[in-house]
Amino acid sequence: MIRHGFLHSRQYTFLVCCLAALAPWSRADGLTDLRKTLKQMQTTNPISMDVQFKLFGHTGEDDELIEREGLINVRLEDGAKGMHILYPADALALLHQEELAKIADENVKNSALNAVGEFDYWEWRELMYPASQLELALQRYTFLGEHEDVFEGQPARLLTFSLPMEKIDKKYRKYVKKYHHRFTVWIDDNGVPLASATTETGSGRVFLVIGFQFQNTVSMMYQQQGSRLIGIRREVKEETWGAAMQAQRHFISTVTRVEFSTPKKISQ
Repeated sequence: MIRHGFLHSRQYTFLVCCLAALAPWSRADGLTDLRKTLKQMQTTNPISMDVQFKLFGHTGEDDELIEREGLINVRLEDGAKGMHILYPADALALLHQEELAKIADENVKNSALNAVGEFDYWEWRELMYPASQLELALQRYTFLGEHEDVFEGQPARLLTFSLPMEKIDKKYRKYVKKYHHRFTVWIDDNGVPLASATTETGSGRVFLVIGFQFQNTVSMMYQQQGSRLIGIRREVKEETWGAAMQAQRHFISTVTRVEFSTPKKISQ
């Protein structure tokens, strides 16, 4: 005689196992989730960020490199009148002091002056409007696939893309002979971006006789603030070498404070 309680228990266990096995297929694919989430995270609600920008690098001939370092703190604000950058009073005072020092000694090392010219539109848009920038990337890149992964100890989905050489900016494309590109983005179960990484390497030739090589990486960390996505850390490394010359640029943008509805400290 079959005990009905035992039969029901076995059936329940079997059902749970089946549902668990089918879970990865029960949700939309990662690319669809990402596209949907990006459209939902482009709110125009006012926001302010305090950002620290650090610059490192060198340029010149192999045996005579010129080192450059820089650091500056700025404030980014986005509101009804658009986006603008505020330079704190202490930053303006430091820039003035460094300009005076440069007049007295053209070889003097400057920190804020080196950094202020590098932190421009191309950088701050990645922190303030990353959802829009990711949408642009998805339009250009070729989707390669996704797989389950872990990000900072938590389950995540990793999407991988590539950029064909024919989609490089045309003013550079004619000089590039070899090119390899990968873009990866980690998303959570709801499709919210957590981080991304870009790598590109290549080589080429200018004027037939001058060969060059390059290697660039970009890493981003994101955070959801209400219905808005922001970038909280961006690190870029760019290296180019050839014809006994080399150039290296390395900079890090870090959001130290966000004011949305309630001021919040960013946890790194």
